[in-house]
Amino acid sequence: MYLIFNAMKNLVRNKERNMLIAGITLVIIFVVVVALTINNAVAKVIDDIRLDLGSRVEVRQDFIEMRQSGLGREDASYISIDSFYAFAQSGYLRKAIYNADMYAWSDTFRAVDDYSDNPGDTTRINDNGEVVKVETCKLISTSEPDTIAEFGTLREIVDGRMFSAINECIVSEALAELNDLSVGDSIELSGTYATDKNYSLNIVGIYTDATEDYTNWFLAMNGRFADNRRNEIFTSFETLMSADWETNAGLDMKMEYFLKDPDDIRNFEAEVRSIGLPITYNVSINQAAYDKVTGPLSGMKGAALTFMAVILILGAIVLDLVSFMSVKERKYEVGVLRAMGMEKSKVAFGVLAEAAMISGICLALGLGAGILVAQPIADNMLEGRVAAVNEEFAGGANRVLFAGGQMQTDDNTQGYEPKSDIKVNLDAQVIVQIIIVTLALAALSGVIGVVLITQYEPLKILRER
Repeated sequence: MYLIFNAMKNLVRNKERNMLIAGITLVIIFVVVVALTINNAVAKVIDDIRLDLGSRVEVRQDFIEMRQSGLGREDASYISIDSFYAFAQSGYLRKAIYNADMYAWSDTFRAVDDYSDNPGDTTRINDNGEVVKVETCKLISTSEPDTIAEFGTLREIVDGRMFSAINECIVSEALAELNDLSVGDSIELSGTYATDKNYSLNIVGIYTDATEDYTNWFLAMNGRFADNRRNEIFTSFETLMSADWETNAGLDMKMEYFLKDPDDIRNFEAEVRSIGLPITYNVSINQAAYDKVTGPLSGMKGAALTFMAVILILGAIVLDLVSFMSVKERKYEVGVLRAMGMEKSKVAFGVLAEAAMISGICLALGLGAGILVAQPIADNMLEGRVAAVNEEFAGGANRVLFAGGQMQTDDNTQGYEPKSDIKVNLDAQVIVQIIIVTLALAALSGVIGVVLITQYEPLKILRER
C-alpha cells in the first residue's frame, strides 16, 4: 500500500511533468474514443446495408447489355410468370418481393405534360406493325407497399391511404389536381404493349411528389410524358397479375430475391439457370445502388481510422520521449530509494502505478469528452461525404433503351439515396477496445521508466549528484 500511496503523492509532487504526460495521453484517448465510436457505428450500419442491398438479388432481362453484346430485340426471351414464383422457392432465399411495371394508356384522364387535343387517343405502330395507343402513364406494382422507394422521404401520402386490396391504387397529387380526381374515384387503364390487359382501379390515396419530373434528360427532351414521375400509378402486384399474365412479355419484371447469405449469389444463380432462366437475364445485386448508399460511410470509416492511426503513432513517439525525460529527471529520487534498500521491482512498480493512475484519470475524462463530441463530429463528416457522393452520381443515365415494354437505363441508382444519418453509441465493444489502448499507453510510458530504473546503480547516482 505504501508504494501506491507514494505513487499518488508523486503525482502531486511532479505535477508539471505529470500534467504534460496526462495531456498527451488524454489527447490520444480522446481521439481513439471518437474514432473507434464512429468506426464501430459505421461498420454496423454497413453490415446492415450489406444484409439488405448486398443480399437483394435482382433477376431482370438486361437489354442494354444485350445491345452491347450485339443482340437485338428479337433475341429477347420471355419466361412464364410461374418461373419467377419458382425461383422464390430456393433454399438460399429468406424472402422475395415481386415488382413489375407496365406502360399503360387511358382516355379517362389527361397525363401530366400531355398537351394533345385528345388525351389517350394518340397512336403509333408497334414492332409487329399493329396500330396501338401511345402510353400515357406507368402502372407500378409491388407485393410489399412498405418497400416502395422514396415514400417517407420524397413522396408522402397526403390524402387517403396506401393500397392494400386488389384493384386499389394511389396517384400523384399533380395528376389528381389536373384531372379533378379524388379518393374514391375510379380510373381505367389498358396495356400499350400487352394490349389485351385492362384494369379498372379505385383511387384510395393521393401522394405528394418531390422527385425530379424525369429521371434523365433524354426523357424530358423527347417529350416522354408517360415517364414523367407524376404519371406513376402504384398498385399491388396481385392487381397487375389479375389480368391473366402468362409470361413477362409487355412487363418490366423487377423481382427482388433476398439471400440468407450474400455469399450464396452464385449458387442461387446456378439454381435458377438450371430451372430455365435464359442467359439474357442478369442475376446480380445492384452494386451501383450499394456503392451510392454506403459511399459516405465507407469514406467516414477510412478517414476515422487513418486519423486515429496517425495520432496513435505520433502520440506514442511523443509519450516515449516525455517518459524518458521524466525518468532522467527523477534519477536522484531513484538513487535515494535504492540506497535506502528498496528493491528495483518495487521502484519499478511505483513508476508503473503512476503511469496507470494517469492513464486511468485520462480514460475517464477521454471517454466523457469523446462521447460528447463523437455524434457532432460524425454528423459533420457524413454531411460532407453525402454531398460528394450526390455530386458523383448526379449525372444520371447516359444510355436509355426501350424494348419489350421496358425502359432501361445504365443508371441503377434511381430511388436510392446515400446514407445521411448515423447514430453513434458507446457500446461495450468500444469501451473494451479503448481500455486496451489505455493499458497499452500506460505500459508504454511505464516500461521506459522500468527499463531505465533497472539499469541505474544507486551509489553511482548519488556520487554524480
